[in-house]
Amino acid sequence: MVTNRSQDTHEDPAAAQKLIVDQREANERMVAVAIHAQELTEQAEAARARAEESEDRYRTLFDLAPVAVYSCDRAGVIQRFNQHAVELWGRRPEAGDTDERFCGSFKMFRADGSLMPHEQCPMAEVIGGKLSKVIDAEVVIERPDGSRVTVVVNIRPLKNRRGDVTGAINCFYDITERKRIESQTADSLNRERELAEFREMFIGMLGHDLRNPVASIIMSAAGLLRHDELGPQDAERASIIIRGGQRMHRMITQLLEFTRARLGGGFPIDARRADLGEICRDVTEEFDASIDLEVEGDLTGRWDVDRLAQLLSNLVGNAVEYARPGTTVIVKAYAQGPEVIVLEIVNQGNPILADVLPFIFQPFRRAHREPSATGHLGLGLYIAHQIALAHGGTLDARSADGTTTFTTRLPRRL
Repeated sequence: MVTNRSQDTHEDPAAAQKLIVDQREANERMVAVAIHAQELTEQAEAARARAEESEDRYRTLFDLAPVAVYSCDRAGVIQRFNQHAVELWGRRPEAGDTDERFCGSFKMFRADGSLMPHEQCPMAEVIGGKLSKVIDAEVVIERPDGSRVTVVVNIRPLKNRRGDVTGAINCFYDITERKRIESQTADSLNRERELAEFREMFIGMLGHDLRNPVASIIMSAAGLLRHDELGPQDAERASIIIRGGQRMHRMITQLLEFTRARLGGGFPIDARRADLGEICRDVTEEFDASIDLEVEGDLTGRWDVDRLAQLLSNLVGNAVEYARPGTTVIVKAYAQGPEVIVLEIVNQGNPILADVLPFIFQPFRRAHREPSATGHLGLGLYIAHQIALAHGGTLDARSADGTTTFTTRLPRRL
């Protein structure tokens, strides 16, 4: 038997009420679904807008970057690049072209000049996981016209939220001019070094070859002076020859010492037990000048006597030469604690200029700018300094208020 539902609801109020409630709930669910769908649509549109904004910023960053920038996807296909990259590559690759992988350059070479295939370049190694990143690696790019540029590359991987590598980005810049300047500087330094070594070897050979002839001249002139029949005028000439020869001999000795120090790695030291006080007395007695020697305490130690005598002679000779006329040079030697002996040479006179003082122990530099009256070459202080260093000691100078003091500190090494 067929029944009519609408008729039944009129006859059954409860059923009618239930139908109304069901319809109302269905309508509410449909409205809720529609509202949710609208919210999802709005969220999707907002996310799309944010993605587009982010993409625009990304493109802007690429275009405005002061260095070359490009990116590749997981397969190494170039996705995006800026104009700086085009200029360094010397060509414009097609973005997304599967034949353009890992780099848009025509060819690449390693720093040692060997060819670098694209699939072995730093970008490929980062995308492939062989390298986690690349920092300041040098790559040589060859352009289609044959020109080459050296670039420094910095590469970081691009990852998704799961941490999977989805590609990489490479920032690189041109250092060709810097490399050219570095190469020129290195070549210039090498030439200067070779020239300096040749000059020092030449000085050493010249000094060695001149020493014997000069000694012969001095000995011959001294032999002439021993003859009684030599007249006063000839005797004076012979004396001039001797003084000139002795001056030349001092210069030659300094040149040889300089060459030995520069080319031989310093002065060889033959250390033995010695008394610095006795060395000071022997050396100061050789000078025809007003010198006050002050010796205090135990001054024994292990040193090279001849070298220390040479150090002291150079320092005292310098003090005598530049002392103010009528003043006395003071030589002091004393112990500074149980392990150190101090030697001071003090003179009164024109101070060493402040701009000269830091350089006085360099070769061919003088403590004073006026020419030496004794024929020295500006090597005496250099040699004294080297002797102090060879003994494990120090030599310094100070000059102020008309007083100049050279101070040498030597370890006893008993």
